[in-house]
Amino acid sequence: MAKQLQYKNITFSLSPAEELANQDMSFDIHIDGEFAGRTIYGGIKNWERFFNSEVEKDAFMDFADVEAHKEEARLKFAYEFNCPVEEADKLNIPYNTIIEVMDRRWAIPSEIMLAILPTSSEYLQ
Repeated sequence: MAKQLQYKNITFSLSPAEELANQDMSFDIHIDGEFAGRTIYGGIKNWERFFNSEVEKDAFMDFADVEAHKEEARLKFAYEFNCPVEEADKLNIPYNTIIEVMDRRWAIPSEIMLAILPTSSEYLQ
């Protein structure tokens, strides 16, 4: 399942390159439908086809890495709690507990969880 994203004038997608695991997951990067590389392992191959400079490529990879971490967190959340992260407030579990579980079991940092959890302050206890 690919996640479509936009970075400046670049349309790209991220899709898991491996099975769900406790360690960081790598995601395939497709730019305009063409395989360009992977997050974590390898980066963009032949980056000159897609970017005008290495600085531009590095800025894109920084953005793609953050988005891949968010997507990884969404996938692992759905597996752990059997619902999409958008429905986290329906679990009636304090967000601090959710964040602790995701960090302990899946090594998802709290910053990433806070970025993807719905903003419902009543669950931030």
